[in-house]
Amino acid sequence: MNDRNQQIRVLIDRLSSSARVAQALSLDDTSRLLAMALLDLQTKLHAISADELRHFTRTVANVVEFKVRAPANDAAHVESGESMQNGHTPFLG
Repeated sequence: MNDRNQQIRVLIDRLSSSARVAQALSLDDTSRLLAMALLDLQTKLHAISADELRHFTRTVANVVEFKVRAPANDAAHVESGESMQNGHTPFLG
């Protein structure tokens, strides 16, 4: 492993720790920002291009949208609220 990748791994470890602390403190915005930074570093570490990431996230979004729309006995009930009217798919986590 080269020195740059090792330094990126150290940053990932540090940010992962900070993200866990932010989440434990209910710092939602900070937690989201750290998660984005982690994703950015991981894509650089594993040489994932912006196009590959975009394709992957679109695929995941389509699968999640299908699961939200598909009726199932064990599916969580989703109300059509403001976010749905604005074209945003709710996050079911």
